[in-house]
Amino acid sequence: MIVFLTLIYVVVLFVLVKMKILPNTKATWLSTIVWVVVLFIFLFIPMQWGAPSGPTRIVSRAVQVVPNVSGQVVSVPVEANRPVATNDVLFQIDPEPFELAVALAEASLVRVETQAQQDQDALASARAQLRQAQAARQLAQNRFDDDQKLVESGTISENRLERREADLEAAVSAVEQAEAAVSRAETEIGAVTKDGVIAKVAEAEANLELAVWNLEQSTVRAPSNGYVTNLALAEGQRVTNLPFAPSMVFVDTSEKIIGVEIHQIYLRHVRVGQPVEIAFKTTPGLVVTGTVETVFAIASQGQAIVSGTAIQAGQTVAEPFFVRLRLDNDEDLAGLNPGTAGTAAIYTESVAATHVIRKVMIRMEAILNYLNPAL
Repeated sequence: MIVFLTLIYVVVLFVLVKMKILPNTKATWLSTIVWVVVLFIFLFIPMQWGAPSGPTRIVSRAVQVVPNVSGQVVSVPVEANRPVATNDVLFQIDPEPFELAVALAEASLVRVETQAQQDQDALASARAQLRQAQAARQLAQNRFDDDQKLVESGTISENRLERREADLEAAVSAVEQAEAAVSRAETEIGAVTKDGVIAKVAEAEANLELAVWNLEQSTVRAPSNGYVTNLALAEGQRVTNLPFAPSMVFVDTSEKIIGVEIHQIYLRHVRVGQPVEIAFKTTPGLVVTGTVETVFAIASQGQAIVSGTAIQAGQTVAEPFFVRLRLDNDEDLAGLNPGTAGTAAIYTESVAATHVIRKVMIRMEAILNYLNPAL
C-alpha cells in the first residue's frame, strides 16, 4: 500500500513538473522520501492499532470416535465425507455377546427377586419358630417353678426337679437358636440401599442396566451433525476402547469458529462488538463483514501444564492472541469449510482516519486472492 501511494505521489509530482508548477530539481524529487516518512509516521504506524489486521482461519471440532465397548465390526453404513445427522449410525459392533449378557442379567434378576421373596418367607418362618420356642421356654419355666415349690415342701423328690431343669435349659437353648435364625433372616433382608431396595436386588438391577447400556453402545452413532473423513474402518475389523484406539475421525459441523491472530501490541484497543472485514482465499474478490465476538484471554504460552518437574526456562515470544469473530450473514459462514484461511481487519474506535486505508488494503487483498495462493 505504501508503494501504491508513493507511486501516486510520484505521478502527481511528474504532472506538476511537466505543467511547470513545480521546478524540476533534486529537492522536488527528494520530497518523495519525506512523503514516505510522513505516511509511516502519521498513517501506517497508527493504523496498526487503530485498524489491526491478521491472518484468520475457520476451525471446527474433529472428534476421535472411540467406542465405549469392544468387539468385531459387522457393518459400516456411513460413507466418507457424506453429511450425517445427530444419532445417525456410524458403525455397528456385533451385538450378540451383549444380547447374551442382557439375557443373563435378566435371568439373574429374576433369580435374585425369587430369593428375596424366599428370604421374606424364611423370616416369617423364623419368627414363628421363635414365638413357639419362647412359649415352650415359658412353659418349661412355669413347670420348673412349680416343682421347685413341691420339692421345698417335700411333696416330690429332687430327681423330678432335675428333669424340669434340663427341660428348661433345652427350651432356653431353642429360643437362642430361633433368635439367631431370625437375626440371620433380618440381616439378609435388612441390607437395603438408600432407596429401600434390597441390596442384592439392586445389584442385579444395576447389572441388567449395565448390560442394556453395553448393548446400546454396540451401535456407535454420530455425536452431532457432521461427516466422517479418512474412513478406513471396514467390516470384520475389531475395535477397542482400551487401550485408547480411535476408530475414525468425525468432523463436527454444528459449529464453526472464526479466529484471527492479533499481535499483542495491537490488541489494546480491540473490544467486543467492533466491526470486522474479512477477505477469504476461497472467495476471491469478496469481502465479508462481521463483528468481534470474543477476545481470548490466554495464549498458549500462558498456560501452566501439569508435570513432575519445576518451572523450566525457555524462549518467551510475544505470540499473538486469538480474537473470535462472528459474521453478519450466517449464509456466508455456511459456504466456508473448516480450514479456510484469509485476512481480517478490525476497526476500533481509535485513529478512525486510518480505517479508509485499511478498507482499501482489504479490498486489494481480496482482488489479489485471484492470483496469490498464499496469505
